[in-house]
Amino acid sequence: MKKASKKEIYAKYDIKYDPKTGKIYSLLFGWIRPLLVDGNAKIGKGAYHFSTLPTNRIYSVDIDGKHYDVKGTCNCTCMGADGKISCYATKGNYNFQSVIRSLAKKTLLCYESLDFVRRAIMAQIEADNIKLVRIHAAGDFFSMEYALMWKTIVDTFPGVVFWTYTKNKACESVFDTCANGNIVKSFLPNGKMNFGHCDHIMAMYELLKASGKKVHICFCGIEKYAGIPAKHCTNCHSCATCDYVLFIEHSTDYQAEKDPLFPALVEMILAQDLENAA
Repeated sequence: MKKASKKEIYAKYDIKYDPKTGKIYSLLFGWIRPLLVDGNAKIGKGAYHFSTLPTNRIYSVDIDGKHYDVKGTCNCTCMGADGKISCYATKGNYNFQSVIRSLAKKTLLCYESLDFVRRAIMAQIEADNIKLVRIHAAGDFFSMEYALMWKTIVDTFPGVVFWTYTKNKACESVFDTCANGNIVKSFLPNGKMNFGHCDHIMAMYELLKASGKKVHICFCGIEKYAGIPAKHCTNCHSCATCDYVLFIEHSTDYQAEKDPLFPALVEMILAQDLENAA
């Protein structure tokens, strides 16, 4: 049997696809790139991701000669240990205007054309044979309707692994019945956040382990200081399977590698990896 072309797969979802440019057609913006992006330096190639504008501020953006004021999708509870807003998705490449415009397009599509977003993502997963999807490298669930849209996608593709993180407590259990989808809860059972300084991470890890939770410390952002081999999401999958994932604060004024507890934390990370491999 002849394999369906990408154009035919997209057409099945009522999405126009141009094989020459690899773009899809949206009523809101015309021809645009497919919505899922293949990997980045942190998560690795083969792990596709989808993002929206971070924080809850208003972004003023010009797209194709038209001006838009677009509200971010987060509720701004990403607090560093100093109590200040600490959002990695407002730093580095996320400040480039091209990135902001791209995220603004996706955010507006989610706000105004949610059914199109669902169909476009489903078509891309099938057309590109995608097996790993991170929802929200930036951004968050901004409504229950939006979260349930993602649940529909997760349920439709049982052979694809999906994971994400949320600080929206109303949506953190949406994937609970999905064997192939996981929402990592940012708020721990004691009300504290799942990221912070070395002492916080070590204490929370021990507490969660003692309570029988499946927990993992991610070394993203600190591996270069710890002498730990780089590991991407494509060969880890802990965020897709664990009840809780803890993150060492980075991309802020805090320098984990200079913390006196850093060597002990590295030992804890290495020990957890050995335990998980057993």
